Amino acid sequence: MSSSDSETDILYEVKDRVAIISFNIPDKLNALNGDQYLKLGKFIEKADEEEDTVATIIQSSGRFFSAGANFADKSMENVDIQELFSHEYWLQRFVARNVWLTNLFNDHKKILVASVNGPVIGLTTGLLLLCDLIYVNDLSKFYLLAPFANLGLVAEGSSSATLFARLGWSKASEALLLAKPISGEDCYNAGLINKHYNGKFDNVDDFNQHIYKELTEAFENLHEDSIFQNKQLLKLSRDQYINQANSQEVMRGLKKWLEGVPQARFAQLAAKEVKHKL
Repeated sequence: MSSSDSETDILYEVKDRVAIISFNIPDKLNALNGDQYLKLGKFIEKADEEEDTVATIIQSSGRFFSAGANFADKSMENVDIQELFSHEYWLQRFVARNVWLTNLFNDHKKILVASVNGPVIGLTTGLLLLCDLIYVNDLSKFYLLAPFANLGLVAEGSSSATLFARLGWSKASEALLLAKPISGEDCYNAGLINKHYNGKFDNVDDFNQHIYKELTEAFENLHEDSIFQNKQLLKLSRDQYINQANSQEVMRGLKKWLEGVPQARFAQLAAKEVKHKL
């Protein structure tokens, strides 16, 4: 990725009382590499520290909200083979990053909103499930996919806890045990999605602008500190199982990376020996 691309891959702005984070890699279905997940975390942290905002919106361009991790990224090809199977490499690039990123989403003080224009896959699924409010443009073009079993990995982003909590045991089992996409209709019926718009917005920018407008009107006359304290109270009941899942997931995931299981699966996927779930 060129330096100019890296400056515009994820965008950040503050608009009135809302911080807006935008995935802007539509040609890659907004799949994120390690550096971009790190950048996302820094923006979430920055939004949390904004003095005059009430909400943080995460939105996208193109037809996918995010296709998860960018497995087409070639950065690992230049890594020494011994380092690629070392604790040092994966503790830094997987364990520390995932724990930190998941905690940032879970502990975010502001109203955390997802303006979802399309499917959500992988680690980003786990992060989406930590959002307070989820708005979807078109249910028929939306699904959640947790393809970890297809990749030789385990759940990430505390999705082993949040899928169960927000969709129920049966759908969580389909998602994690069978790597089965969960449809927009199923997500809506389970109560995950706050509102959908029947695909009436042909332009993703119009959809994102509508969500911003609808959200700001919703909290316009509310007491800011009451909002934040109510969110803290809501989180009291979920923090324990989110934090436990986060810890267990990264430790089991680390073992997979050290054994080389995902690396082998990625090679099989690239050679089309294994069918990708996407």
